[in-house]
Amino acid sequence: MKSIAFLYASEGTGHKAAAENLREWFLEEDPGNSALCLDVLEVLPFWMRAFVSKGYILTARHAPWIWGRFYWGSDKPSLQASIFDKIHLLLCRLYLPKIEKLVSESGAETVVFTHYFGASIFAERNRLKIPVFYVNTDFVTHRFQRSPLFSASFAASETALEQYRVDGIHNVYDTGIPVSKKYSTPISKEISREHLGLDQTKKTVLVTGGGIGAGPLPVIVSSLAKEKSIQTVVICGNNASLYKNLSSKYDGMENVRVKSFVDNMHEYYSASDLALMKPGGLSLSEALSSKMPLLLMEPVPGQEQLNMDFLCNNKAARRLKNNGGAAKEVLEILENKKVLEEILSGTEKLARPCAAANILEIIKNQK
Repeated sequence: MKSIAFLYASEGTGHKAAAENLREWFLEEDPGNSALCLDVLEVLPFWMRAFVSKGYILTARHAPWIWGRFYWGSDKPSLQASIFDKIHLLLCRLYLPKIEKLVSESGAETVVFTHYFGASIFAERNRLKIPVFYVNTDFVTHRFQRSPLFSASFAASETALEQYRVDGIHNVYDTGIPVSKKYSTPISKEISREHLGLDQTKKTVLVTGGGIGAGPLPVIVSSLAKEKSIQTVVICGNNASLYKNLSSKYDGMENVRVKSFVDNMHEYYSASDLALMKPGGLSLSEALSSKMPLLLMEPVPGQEQLNMDFLCNNKAARRLKNNGGAAKEVLEILENKKVLEEILSGTEKLARPCAAANILEIIKNQK
């Protein structure tokens, strides 16, 4: 197998990152390999594409309860779920032929989806022509993501496997969520801090709202900034407004560093002693692969809530109880050896830095 099409939807950043990570591993595996990495929303009219991608970002940042109602309401048989299914089917009938044409022109021998849009219907229409696989990007799955039509599916937990079993689907593998190859070769804390220009002697806390820069970062950073023994690094992602506000507020403050979107997150994880973050599936998988103690801020209802529950139940993270008291909760972890060792032990068990390689190996061996 020399060519794969990796299809995602630009709803948030995790689905795209998962597809790009799989492509990265696949292309490095053999210089002769080729890959198409395609945003399936690109075939939609501009206004519709903007509504889907921007709509998620706006609700996640400003009205997460709306996303929660959609997520929970569509995850079980209901009028809401039925209406969505009909809209999804109509859109696929209109626009899937364009995706099929692009995949065919790319010469792909296999198709891998990392987002549900069009995935099961593409598989139904093409399973006799080309193998179609599905890769989950959260630790617990939604019914949109589970289908017996895929050649195989890839999940990130035993909990997810059980969801598939309940649905009578057994061609599923617990591989983890695919992260970049950078996470398979750890960098020392000293080298990372030197490269990033960070103080070698201070406890370093990484604060991130994921690729979209969501969550109560201003309140959290305000608490951490008052603790002079802590060096705080804030990653604002694609949230330009958040970056502008925080960089202006903490300009010149030595113990707070504010960054926008970065492409070297692996270095920031390596340089840090703890990550205080949103519980997005891809971001969590990167942090787990970096063996990072985790303190999780309030989630977007739905997949983030389920991700948080999964990690906390497996003692790989703790919930942030009080945004305004973030510094106190951070120190309670970093200064308590027993608590820190418990979290690191949980992190070690869930880390899957080579998930992408395992997924690709299974795909290659499918008959």
